[in-house]
Order: sequence, then structure tokens, then C-alpha cells
Amino acid sequence: MLSRPLYRFARFELQTVPKPQRIQALELQIRQWTPFAKTGWYLLWEQDDALVWAWDADRVDAAIADGKLKRNSATVVPETLLHPGREQGICLVACMEGVEGQVWSEQRSLISSRWWPGPPDAGEWLNFQRDAGTLPEHQSNVVPGPRPLRWEEKPWARSSTLGRSAMYGAGLEARVLPALGLCLFAASMWYGAHLVKLQSAIGDQGSELETLNRQAGPIVEARGQALEALSRIKALQATDPYPDQLSLLAMVAESLPKDGAYLREWEFLNGKLKLLLASPNKLVSSDAIKLFQSFGVFKNVQASPTSDQATLALSMDVLPQAEIKFVGANVDSAKKESAR
Repeated sequence: MLSRPLYRFARFELQTVPKPQRIQALELQIRQWTPFAKTGWYLLWEQDDALVWAWDADRVDAAIADGKLKRNSATVVPETLLHPGREQGICLVACMEGVEGQVWSEQRSLISSRWWPGPPDAGEWLNFQRDAGTLPEHQSNVVPGPRPLRWEEKPWARSSTLGRSAMYGAGLEARVLPALGLCLFAASMWYGAHLVKLQSAIGDQGSELETLNRQAGPIVEARGQALEALSRIKALQATDPYPDQLSLLAMVAESLPKDGAYLREWEFLNGKLKLLLASPNKLVSSDAIKLFQSFGVFKNVQASPTSDQATLALSMDVLPQAEIKFVGANVDSAKKESAR
């Protein structure tokens, strides 16, 4: 069993990648994600997502050799996979060393995992939940007590293959295939000759694949960064779906008539905006309504009468996720519409 500080966990979303290309895309992402010269991993497929636990294969090989174990028959299992599976929610689990934060979906699927050498503080715990994409209403500032250390007899999921053995990550194939080829060659010279040809063809394809991997590397990395940024943007937008007030106020002020008109009052609450316009000249409510409707940001624009013709009270709904455009074209289009 591999202790928690010796490996890292990531969930790769591949639903946008065509199925014939997913293996290649996942290999590229794992190479870019891990800092090790030689990477071992434990892989679990969940429909269109891949859950990967990765470690430094050279370091684990050295530990296996020090323990006088047979490397070809050794099974490396990350500690997380021996913890009992959880229901939907967020929890803190005690490990052999330190503690591990876990986020689980309602399908009992591990969404995110992070390790600390000791219990995290409130800020670290909140950042972990945000990085996992937890909705604000489900986040908690209170760090829970770690659940007691308890291991299952078997991992809660078996490793899948990725063109390599599931028994020992990415390093076993290079040792098994030559030995297997040698045994087959010794058993049959005819089959051995064909095996040599096959290995030569595989080598050629491997070189071509490596070239394609290098070419596609920057694209895959850029896509991963874009998806991560999009996830964070969606999480931030979910906390406040309306445009920021400073930009909204600037857009309205920029578009007011250039005859000395100004904003006297401004009140915004839960998507409802109320404001009071003032001007040295008479304000026409129909012109003001058409102006605000032309912004593409408001709906249900209504004018309320006041005792002073030089002031005009307006109320309206602000559209969620509306795009604010600082252009003079809004005023021009409203004037043209009024002239009609």
C-alpha cells in the first residue's frame, strides 16, 4: 500500500474527446500533469471520466527492491483506494500520515482529493471546497474532525488498463514484453521471426506516436487550462449572476443625454434596479424607457410619475449574465427608434 504523501490524484474529463482518441489524450495529460521521470499509476474509468492516482515509479521500484519483493508480482495500491467509499458529501479522513480531504458525488464517485500533513485551517478547507467546484451553499467554513483510520481488505475499485498492465502502473510492460518475446522465440523460431517483425512495426508506430504527442502537447495543455478557468468562472458566476454594479452604473451614466442629465438615486437589490433621473430640461418617460431597453441588459422597464417634470423615476429587472457594452451606439439606436 502506498501512503498518501507518495502519490497524487486527479480526475480527467474526456467527454469532449472522441472515443478513439481518448487513450492518447489521457496519456498526454498524465505526462504533463506528473513531474516524475517515470510514472506509475492506478486508473479507474467512470463513463467519460478517468480517475488517476500517480506516483514516482523509480522511488517505488527502489522501495520494492529494498523490501526484497518481486517487482513483477508486486501490486501497488494507493491508500485512498483502501479507505471505505463514501456517500455524497465532503469529509476529512485520517491517513497513515496526515489527513486527506475528499469530495464525493451522489453516485459514490470521488470528485476531488487533497492531502495535508495535519488538520487544515478554515481557509485551506474552504479553498479545497472551491477548487473542487462545490457550490457556495454546500461549502462550510468549519473543518470537520477526521474520520478514524480504517482500511478495507480490498480496494474499492480495480485498476483498468491503458495499453499497460494494471498490476504495476506504467513500468511493467517494458519488463514483461521482452521476457515474453524471448520465451516465445525459444519455443518457436517461426513465431519468433514474426514477433521481431511485429516489434519493429510497433517501434515505428511508437516513434510516430511520440512525434504526434509532442505536437499535440501544447494544445492539450491549453485546453486543460481553459477548462480549469471555465470551471472557476462558472463557480464565481454562480455566486452572483448579475453584472457588477460599477460597470452597470458606468454604462447608464455614459448613455444619458448630454444636456446635463444625471443620476440622482440608484438602488439595486436581488436583480431589481430603481433609479431617479434628473435634468435641467423636461424628461420624456417614453424616451427613457426606449433608451434603457436598448441596452440589452434590462427588461420590464417602467416609469413612475413624479411631481417634478425634470425628474423621472424608473424601475426595471436586470438580466442575469448580461453583457455590458460601453458604446455610443445604444444612444444612437434609441434616438432613431424615438424618431420613428
